[in-house]
Amino acid sequence: MNEEIEIKLRYFALIRDITGKKEEPLLLQKGSSVMDALKKISEIYGEKFIRFVFDGEKPKDNLIFLVNGQTVNSKLLDRRKLEQTDVLVVLPPIGGG
Repeated sequence: MNEEIEIKLRYFALIRDITGKKEEPLLLQKGSSVMDALKKISEIYGEKFIRFVFDGEKPKDNLIFLVNGQTVNSKLLDRRKLEQTDVLVVLPPIGGG
């Protein structure tokens, strides 16, 4: 049985510019990880999103990944499973000044 879950994506700063959206739902297979979600978002938004988020096969180290407001270590994105109603945020580097 291929059960699906729906998560919410929230976009900020340059990622909002790339997607043209503040937030949107994303359907995934049950048991999908944050990395699976990032790959699916890449399929939707293409090369601009891929260049912004990925360094080769892995996400860039300077991005912050949040699930329900909790930081997910970029090295554990393939292990952090998503559940129905989770909120995924990819934050660009925060600059100060």
